[in-house]
Amino acid sequence: AQQEGEDLLRAVPEVDVVMGPQFANRLADVLNESVLGGQICATEDSRIMEDVTMPNRQSSISAWVNVIYGCNERCSYCVVPFTRGSEQSRPMSSIRREVETLGDEGFREVTLLGQNIDAYGRDF
Repeated sequence: AQQEGEDLLRAVPEVDVVMGPQFANRLADVLNESVLGGQICATEDSRIMEDVTMPNRQSSISAWVNVIYGCNERCSYCVVPFTRGSEQSRPMSSIRREVETLGDEGFREVTLLGQNIDAYGRDF
């Protein structure tokens, strides 16, 4: 759907929103905009807008921290580049703030996450 974007909205007028993975954490904003006025095509290649205010923490000892989203590898068997978008590294300052906050909250272990973690920073 993301690849079709505007064409999909024209072909199927009943569709209100076409949205790429880079807008997943802005879903409420996209839906509210749609309710206010017609079809929305949120597929442009843009930086992921972070929202670390409400992370899902299952433990009081261990925490996971996303450092890079997406992937640029385009392996023949993998859909990640098409479903999660291209590689986007979080700024080091943002990661550091989150990890320091976790330490202040008593977390003892932090796992850095990314689909292709060794690609961190290539997009800076």
